Amino acid sequence: MKKTVSIYTFGCKMNQYESQAMAERLKDFEVSFSQEQADLFILNSCTVTSEAERKLRQLFRRLKVLNPDSKIIIVGCYSELSPEELTVLGADEVVGVKEKRAIHKYVARQLDRPDGVPQEGFFTVTSSIEGRTRAFLGIEDGCLNNCSYCRIRLARGSNVISKPIDMVRKEFEGLVRRGYKEIVLTGINIGYYGVDLDSSLTELLNELDGLDGNWRIRLGSLDPDTIDKSFLDLLAGSSRIARHMHLSLQSGSDNVLKYMKRKYTISEYLRAVESARMVDPRFAFTTDLIAGFPGELDEDHMQTLRIIEEVNFLKVHVFRFSKRPGTEAAEMKDQIESGVKKVRAQQLIEAGAKSRERYLETHIGQTSKVLIEKTDSSTSRGFDEYYVPHIVNGRQSGFVDATVTNFESHKEGSNAELYCRSVVR
Repeated sequence: MKKTVSIYTFGCKMNQYESQAMAERLKDFEVSFSQEQADLFILNSCTVTSEAERKLRQLFRRLKVLNPDSKIIIVGCYSELSPEELTVLGADEVVGVKEKRAIHKYVARQLDRPDGVPQEGFFTVTSSIEGRTRAFLGIEDGCLNNCSYCRIRLARGSNVISKPIDMVRKEFEGLVRRGYKEIVLTGINIGYYGVDLDSSLTELLNELDGLDGNWRIRLGSLDPDTIDKSFLDLLAGSSRIARHMHLSLQSGSDNVLKYMKRKYTISEYLRAVESARMVDPRFAFTTDLIAGFPGELDEDHMQTLRIIEEVNFLKVHVFRFSKRPGTEAAEMKDQIESGVKKVRAQQLIEAGAKSRERYLETHIGQTSKVLIEKTDSSTSRGFDEYYVPHIVNGRQSGFVDATVTNFESHKEGSNAELYCRSVVR
């Protein structure tokens, strides 16, 4: 009887991709995701915030209570940077970022099973942690930025390692053959894809855009300074690349961006937004914001609120600044007190919610191509090329052209979110 392994994932889409890839490298075991009963657990960790680390430790303790005889391996960015802390916590094995690729060896050792054939090199996948509609495809690791608050670059490295175009193409074609309709290209900073290969993200996208099939590409997080004319020309000429970017902002103040060591100004950010919306006026942007960065004044915070109103983001992800060990920002003067950070974060969240309403209003009466992901007796749900969620009339499947009639609040799990209510004629 096969031993059971359950994988839990914290953090980014790259981690989700790597969790799927690890699962596929564990074919000698019965693998599931987020199941609380197993012979061994793999916790794929994140170190972006102290909260991500706290949640992992909390899960670790709960799993130990439920499964006192089971083994727990902690892998990933938190493991890479704080191995002693996780060893003291009681992890049976602490595995760094690159060692994830040899996950079979660690699992086999803990479960007293044969190691099997060593597997190294780039991760690849044939299926998705997300289900049968959308799949993640990791195309690069590492980041050339030197942001003063970021701990991920310490874990993942300051050199970009890009997956060769022919390997990406083969993996992409395999996912399409297996029926995936939306492929999300992900990495630590995909805008830097190809700098180590004398290539570029635009070159990769041109290669993929010519492949057969009924599918679309969605891009992971980008920085404004990586969006150039050739990239925008490609967007304008392709119907297969989603009209949505996660375009990192972090702050609406040039002063704070300097403290953060970001590589763009607010005017450059807004030019990137304007350029994309010249391609398509409904082009959607999601973003991240840090509330209460050291040295952030009230006026800096107000500038961020004004940018939210000006851009009309589809979604704003807000994080309160937390000191990350080993980063410059953790040692900066003028740290903001907790109560101020909490108030500012709430104001950003509220501004982001209003921004979402304004953006969705631009879709009323418009027709979008919705990829159906779920159905019930009378409606279907999915996302369009703008990453807007839709509730569509009738039991639909695949891509459908749906016209937006209004938007409304819809509860998904414990969270309520605005959806477009749409009809297929």
